[in-house]
Amino acid sequence: MGRVFSVFSFIFFSIAIVHAQTLSNASLNGKFFFRHVSLAMDSTGDLTDPRSLIGTMSFDGAGHYSFNGQEVIGNNAATALSGASGIYAVDPAGFVSLDNPLRSGAKINARLSPEALLGSTTETTDNTFDLFAAIPAPASSATAALSGSYWAATLEYPGGSLASARSAIFNLATGAGGSFAGIAVNGHAAAVSSGAPQTQQISGATYTLAADGTGSINLGSSSTLVGGSKTLYVSADGNLILGGSTATGSHDFLIGIKAVANASAASWSGNFWAAGLRYDSSENPPAFAYSGAVHTNGTQGLTWTKRMKAVAAGASDFTAVGAYTINSDSSGTLPLSSAAVGAAGKAFVSIALSTTDPNAYELDFGARMADLSGSGVFLNPQGIYNAASYAPAGNPISPGEFITLFGSGLAAGAKTATPPYPTGGFSGVTVLINNKPAPIYYVSANQINALVPYATTGPTATIVVQNNGANSNTVTVPVAATSPGIYALDQSGAGPGAILHQDYTIVNAAKPAHSGETLQIFLTGMGTVSPAVADGTAGSTDPAHLSNADAQATVYVGGLQCSVLYNGLAPGFPGLYQINITVPALPAAGALPLAISTPNAYHDQVTVQIQ
Repeated sequence: MGRVFSVFSFIFFSIAIVHAQTLSNASLNGKFFFRHVSLAMDSTGDLTDPRSLIGTMSFDGAGHYSFNGQEVIGNNAATALSGASGIYAVDPAGFVSLDNPLRSGAKINARLSPEALLGSTTETTDNTFDLFAAIPAPASSATAALSGSYWAATLEYPGGSLASARSAIFNLATGAGGSFAGIAVNGHAAAVSSGAPQTQQISGATYTLAADGTGSINLGSSSTLVGGSKTLYVSADGNLILGGSTATGSHDFLIGIKAVANASAASWSGNFWAAGLRYDSSENPPAFAYSGAVHTNGTQGLTWTKRMKAVAAGASDFTAVGAYTINSDSSGTLPLSSAAVGAAGKAFVSIALSTTDPNAYELDFGARMADLSGSGVFLNPQGIYNAASYAPAGNPISPGEFITLFGSGLAAGAKTATPPYPTGGFSGVTVLINNKPAPIYYVSANQINALVPYATTGPTATIVVQNNGANSNTVTVPVAATSPGIYALDQSGAGPGAILHQDYTIVNAAKPAHSGETLQIFLTGMGTVSPAVADGTAGSTDPAHLSNADAQATVYVGGLQCSVLYNGLAPGFPGLYQINITVPALPAAGALPLAISTPNAYHDQVTVQIQ
């Protein structure tokens, strides 16, 4: 351990934020079509109480909704289910708390996009795992249309059985008279070839559609990957389709997006809300569901943040990066998955599909975030980031973390502080987190870098920026004990990490690390430390300020666990943490993933060069 200034330049990365108005309960108004599938399991992952619901929801724009639908419980026939007193709340970023229509007393952790409402019930302590999506219905005076080409993704549990799990992705090309062209289905099923990926053909598939956007789709019975007749809904703009079966014992989910013509990687670019449901009998835990977000850069790179709930493990936060491809027909790939982008680049779907992951049955759906802006001193509700990981909106802040705030009118000009960082009135700017002044490192008109006060506790915190006496809007963000983010050398949040040899030279391709070597990793978001330090001040070597997550923090290189020698503040720089590890004996070389796990979070965004 030692000082790092001579070899580690602390540069803050800036990303573009596009603006429009903020959101509220009034932003969720009118009639929607919805599908909800909820799976209850025991602690071993056995399915005990599957439930599905499909129908219509009406939101009043003031925090109340009603619904009518058809519910299937277990292996029983569908029955009518309705409710007239559901509650919802929309915050300015688009986070939505929604009464769960299938599980009384629970709240869906949802996200509101101009294209859809989507989410999962992540904050309960029971072993239920669900996926919810709703799409705007056509206005009463409109006529719904289903035309062109759609990419559809499905996740199904026929008979409410995990042994019958299957998922698929396929193109639906509409034809004359309510017909589809021949369909090539790509997917896999637990009961077919031990879950190995399959391609099957369907011919003679048809659909019906009424003027109000309701209808049906019949995929026949020739495929073991997908099939049967399902209720079908079409969104008001014709860009999304949603559906599911109401047959006895059916628990399935169909979501589709209108294909993009002449697509490329650039067709998928921006910030998207996302939600998903996964079951994998070979994993521990075997099932999870999530609400989250993904940032795609338009050049085949993406960053995920997920608020996950897993069997017998409760809720946790996950960040990771990956690569994607998009073909000209708007189909594509994600790591171990098949995907598609559509709805004019405003939505995506994906399923787990890989020869190396045959037991994974996962469906993901995402829709572009609303663009936000405001007048005066404006703090973007979607623009609060870990200054190292840049995980998109929804990733929590933690005590002592370096965060980056984006907005407009935040300061009169650019100015940088020196340690110890001032906690109020720096260049006329104060950042209040839970009404406590936060240490400030940097201010400008559109960006502030600050430290979260160590006394910050959750589950949420409010953030307000004051610029020469004028207050910004209030932004509410989740809080967690830790929210690790390893700095990347290029400050993008991904790629080669800010990792040093013991002689303080950078680990890179020219000077890789070796098995058995001790490395220094630099990061933020590791929470409170002992002994405590004052907000805005640096750690020291005597005494060393150890992270209170020290005993539980685990580091992996290439998937293998490392010995952690030190976990605490790096001396000399406020908010900068340091973890020293011993590299394990590794079977592979090259740029290997470096991940950190804490009791509440998992971070996997950077690599380390190993020889």
